[in-house]
Parts: sequence; C-alpha cells; structure tokens
Amino acid sequence: MMKNLQDTLGLTATESFSATDLQNSSLQQDRFENGRALRIAIIAHSLYPIAQPYAGGLEMITQLLCDELVERGHEVTLFAHADSQTKARLRPFMSRATFEETFYPNEHDSLGSSRDELYQYQLYQEALREIISSVDSSVSGSQKPAFDIVHNHSLHHVPMLVGQALGKRLFTTFHTPIFPHLRLALLTLRHGTDTQFTSISQFQQQLYAEFVPSAVVYNGIDVASFTAQTAPVEEECYFWFGRICPEKGTHLALEYCLAAGKRLLIAGPESNPEYFASEVAPLLAQDAVENGGRGLLTYLGHLSKDQINTQLQHSTAMLFTSTWDEPYGLTLAESLACGTPVIGFNVGAASEIITDEVGIIVPKLDREQFIAAFAKVHELSRAACRARAEQFCSVKAMVDGYLALYNQSLGQSKPWSEQDLQSRAANNALDNNNLDNSNLDNSNLDANHLNDSRANALSGANINPQQVI
Repeated sequence: MMKNLQDTLGLTATESFSATDLQNSSLQQDRFENGRALRIAIIAHSLYPIAQPYAGGLEMITQLLCDELVERGHEVTLFAHADSQTKARLRPFMSRATFEETFYPNEHDSLGSSRDELYQYQLYQEALREIISSVDSSVSGSQKPAFDIVHNHSLHHVPMLVGQALGKRLFTTFHTPIFPHLRLALLTLRHGTDTQFTSISQFQQQLYAEFVPSAVVYNGIDVASFTAQTAPVEEECYFWFGRICPEKGTHLALEYCLAAGKRLLIAGPESNPEYFASEVAPLLAQDAVENGGRGLLTYLGHLSKDQINTQLQHSTAMLFTSTWDEPYGLTLAESLACGTPVIGFNVGAASEIITDEVGIIVPKLDREQFIAAFAKVHELSRAACRARAEQFCSVKAMVDGYLALYNQSLGQSKPWSEQDLQSRAANNALDNNNLDNSNLDNSNLDANHLNDSRANALSGANINPQQVI
C-alpha cells in the first residue's frame, strides 16, 4: 500500500489542499524544526537560467518560491543553471564543459539518445548524488541529512526515480502534461513510493491520479508587482498576450474580434514563425486593407512585463484562446492582478482560476458564445479581479501551501482533528478565497477530456515542455 501525505491528511487522490485547510488547521503557520529554519533543496529544470527575463512561467515560479522561502527565514539551496539569479544559495548543475570531458563524442549515439538528453540525464544524476550523500556539516560526525526537504521542479524523470532514496522528504511538482519520460517513471512509482507529489491545479491532479495521488498547490505570482486599474475602462479595447503558436490560438482571438468589430491588441514572441506567417499575418494584413491601414487589429511585438501591465490596465478584457489543456495558465493570474476580466475557453485549469465574478468562460472553440461575451464582460468588477488575484494567485498563498505540506511530511504539526476533516467534507475543501466550484464545469474533468490530454502529451502536441505554464 502506497504511503503518501495524501493518506496522512485524509485526502483522496482527487481532493485539493486548499486555503480552507490552512485556515482550519495548525498548518497555516511557518514552523521550524527544533527552533531553526527548514533546510530546503529546490531542483530546477536545466535548460534555462532561473532569472529574468524569464524563458517561461516555470522559471518565474521557481525563483519566486526560492526567494519567498528565504524571506521567511528558511535555508534554501537551488540546484539550477549556473546563470540563475536567486536569494537562495545557488548550486550550479554540472557544466557542459565537464560533461564533454567526461563522455566520449559519440557516446550518446551508442545509448540511442541525443547529446542534450544524455547531458540532462547526467547532470540530474550528479545533483541527486550530492543531495542524497550530503550530511549536516554543522555537527561534527553527524549523519543527519543536509536537507529536511527536497522539492523537485525539474520536469525530468531522473529525480523522481533516483530520489526514492529520500523517501517522504522528496516532493515532485507536476507542472506539465504526462510526457513520455515522465510516464515511464510513473509506471514504476504507481506500485509504491514514500515520496510526495503536488499538482498545480485540480485538472492536473486528475490527470496524474491514475498513477499517484497528489495534493493541489496552485501557482502564485508576485501580485504586488502589478498595478491594477480598478475603475471601468472608458474605451472598449481587448488584449491578447502570450507565445504566438498554434496551441495558444492567437488567430482565433483575431478572427473573433474581426467578426465582432472589436479593437484588439496582441503581444508576444513569434514562437512558431510558420504559424505566424500562415495564420496571424494574413489576418493582420486583411484587417489593414479592409480598414485603410487603420484597422481593428494591432501586433505590438514582444513586450516587457511592465508594458503588458500597462496594456492590461487599459483593456476591457483579456482574451484567452488557448486550445490545449494548460495545467495552470499564468496569463490568467496576471490579468486578474491588473484588474482585468477574462473571456476564455474552458480548457485545463481555466475554470478553477476564473470565477463568474471575474470572467466569462465558454466551451472551447465556441465562436458564438465567445463573441456574445463581449457584450457582458464590461459588467464585471475590476476590483473583484484584483481581489481574486490577491487571495488565490499570490506567492504567499503558494508558499503557505508548500510549507504546510513540508511541515506535515516532517511530522512537525499535529494531525488534523476530526472537526477539521468534517469541515473539509462539508466545504469540499474549497472556499471563496480559493476555488469557486460553481464555475468548475465537470465536463472539463471527464474521462474523455483527460484521455485527450494524455494522448496529446504522448504525441507531443506541438507543446514545448519548458513553456507549458
């Protein structure tokens, strides 16, 4: 029988660890073992530095988690790319030069892998070897592990498997769909593990439930770093931002606004130049011709965070046209932080983040309902959007959730009382400060939907695993 934090907390494989749980239990407070800070190792993914400008959402989440833990007084070591910037102690991964000195030029061929795959495999092996063998140097002759908690955000299967030696001290967070190498690890771990798992949404939790149970801790953003416009926007205008690629559905936002006669600004990198040339550029050109060069649609290029903040402040709503099941959706959280409502497709975790008070969620690819939402979205409170971001999407909420799990795993907090568990059952582990279940369309989590997501992950689905949140 698998031993897991989920069992300790009395949760099923598909329940959440929510703000209600934190408020109703002693887990809400930071706790220190024997009067000292927790010693935490964070394992990042290896392809990009954990630094601004961020290559993707995961880099931002990793940096925010490390820095907030340090701010709270914990001792954090980040295993990451050598160019990372962090308040934690940085332990760089094996350098490419060291790797090249170690392996023969064609050794990857004999193993049936690419050079980059072999490099990632080896650097994670080396990082885990160091973590597992490290002991507390503050006590002479001590055999106590150097780290109380090891939190894996690598998106790689090696820490999941090699980390079995760490037992309940290892947490792995699921940020992505179940890509093939992750599935190989999960096929082993499903038979039993003492290690712990978290998911960044209920949708993600459901996806992984056939393999291992996981607790839900939603991603958090630095809400305070965004300036909100809570007064109504005078001039109707819409905004779309993100990577310009097929799975983000940029062309759909353009088509819908053209059909409805609405002004739309789009921003983001041309992640897929072929898609931009074939699907986006023709719509921009068509609009310019039909409207004498002063059309409805404008491409602003790749904007900075501050520039995106400004655009969102002056937008009636942000349009979310992603056509794949995003495990979280950081653009949703960032829009709310700016006080901007959302019109979006019901994919992935969108309906967990966007409630009826802060946005309008419609079935995926439903052109008619999406266009109809333009007439209603102005009725939503921009102040409510900002409040939702502060309560549900903040770094504080995220780190509170992770610390609660760390401490429970280490046995530093009392077990939940029967009253706590009854409260959970009555409230379905949800409250107004976390997930509004009234906006969670059960069809979004049905078996067919999840099977589609699994199939897309296994087939590649044109999704970059490093930029999925």
